[in-house]
Amino acid sequence: MIDVKYFEIPLPEDILKEKWSGHFDECIQLINSRLEKDIPDHLKKRLLLEKEVIQRLPQQYPYTKEEVLEIFQKHICTFSMEDIDELIRLNQLDWIYKDGIKYFHELCFENIMKTRKDIAKQMNDDEERNHELMPKWELNNIMKTMKENKGVRYFFHLKTTIKIKKEKIGQKIKVYIPLPIEYHQVENVKILKTSHKHYIMSGRDHNARTLCFEEIYQKDMEFSVEFVYEINQPYNEYKADEVSEVQPTFYLEELAPHIVFTPYLQQLASNIVKDEKNPLLKAQKIYDYITTHVMYSFVRSYFLIDQISEYAAKNLKGDCGIQALLFITLCRIVGVPARWQAGLYVYDIAGNHDWAEIYIAPFGWLPVDCSFGGSAYRENNEERRKFYFTHLDPFRMPACNDYQVPFYPPKKYQRQDPYDNQTGEVEYEDEGLLNGDFETINEIIEMKEI
Repeated sequence: MIDVKYFEIPLPEDILKEKWSGHFDECIQLINSRLEKDIPDHLKKRLLLEKEVIQRLPQQYPYTKEEVLEIFQKHICTFSMEDIDELIRLNQLDWIYKDGIKYFHELCFENIMKTRKDIAKQMNDDEERNHELMPKWELNNIMKTMKENKGVRYFFHLKTTIKIKKEKIGQKIKVYIPLPIEYHQVENVKILKTSHKHYIMSGRDHNARTLCFEEIYQKDMEFSVEFVYEINQPYNEYKADEVSEVQPTFYLEELAPHIVFTPYLQQLASNIVKDEKNPLLKAQKIYDYITTHVMYSFVRSYFLIDQISEYAAKNLKGDCGIQALLFITLCRIVGVPARWQAGLYVYDIAGNHDWAEIYIAPFGWLPVDCSFGGSAYRENNEERRKFYFTHLDPFRMPACNDYQVPFYPPKKYQRQDPYDNQTGEVEYEDEGLLNGDFETINEIIEMKEI
């Protein structure tokens, strides 16, 4: 496995030209030719990483422009090619070239439905159109309850199953399933049931906690773990004039390739924070900027983006993790300790979600969710937008509290997501599997306030 820090090394110009022209076969040929030469070891590692990128990138962009229009017209019969062109002009449809032809991201329709309520209102199916609006009312209610009661406590009973699509019968397989870290707001984690008797589980406070099965694969084999945990989510008012004069110096460093203090990001941080000295107010200014300027957007896998925080700052779009990484990077640049926290958002369904934390003495670690804050901003809900700076709802399952954390036991092959810990990882003796090679199913068996 190659350290992903080598992504910070720029690609040679000829390879970069072929890549973004969508000439992927030619790109691989150029990489192989370069690898046969006497080149620096760090460039060699960068090129080997790029070969994996080229293998994965085209798969996430399956639709031509005409096919995108067909998808939209299934739900909005009046949608036109001119509407598609307008979304492209606004940088709201993600695309790449394949042999000089534009192909669009697999979630392009879902992305517009999530971020453009004016378009979603035109959908033929009212029930489908309104589906996402329901949880927002619940978030408003839980926010009110937390303020009144100074917090909430919830009990969760979940089951995670991984089904293997790429079967290699008789070969040894390792399957990693994410588990809650028992720390901070997470309490009383218990494993109730596993599909297989023998497994290795990382420690309760491991920064990317998993349960790992190692078996000889048999046909239609599934791997699962059933567990419970509690979330004790407090609500407190944090005042700038109560911030300590002396602040810690941890979680301020760069972490290549994505938490990097580039000249552009340093200038952006300076423009946002200006002359502010109070660390809580610095972080709030950064949060205000991201929630009001960066549009939520589904994107390709993080492994396929060279420098995520700068990608977010320049394109002013990105999903929950991309916004969290931009927030963390800008906070560290201005001297505010910040780190990653991520796992699942557990409500009607259990889906992947990322957010951040800042450390402000004397308060300690405080949560920050830029994507939920940005969603509230788009809905003109200023109270909820402010809530997600230093507070969270309880509907979370944190599985990691740092970025780019190695698994225990170690993986042999490149992870399908080398940064996060949400969907699990699978590898055989001779290769690591990608997302399309296995399926992760999260079931909510029980969820209740306690």
